[in-house]
Amino acid sequence: MDRIRKPTEKESAKLEQSRQLMRKGIEGEQDFMSKISTTMAKSARDDIREAKKMRESVPERAREYEAYQQAGFKSGGMTASKRADGCAQRGKTKCKMY
Repeated sequence: MDRIRKPTEKESAKLEQSRQLMRKGIEGEQDFMSKISTTMAKSARDDIREAKKMRESVPERAREYEAYQQAGFKSGGMTASKRADGCAQRGKTKCKMY
């Protein structure tokens, strides 16, 4: 299984530029003029398409790392107990049928 990795400086810059271009495209699509003019709407869609292409040029493992960081997740560690499937190992429900 591939692990996520921290993006390089160049990759981070590319991801940031992609985010800015995506914001510009989304704002352009929501603009009043783009609802009237098809040329303005096309320009906004082109910005979004370019942002996606730029983002996909960065390796997936680096993109995942940045997504986890922005979402507030920490890397590594255990997220669930070993017996998270509900099977009791000890305690008052062990070996009881209901």
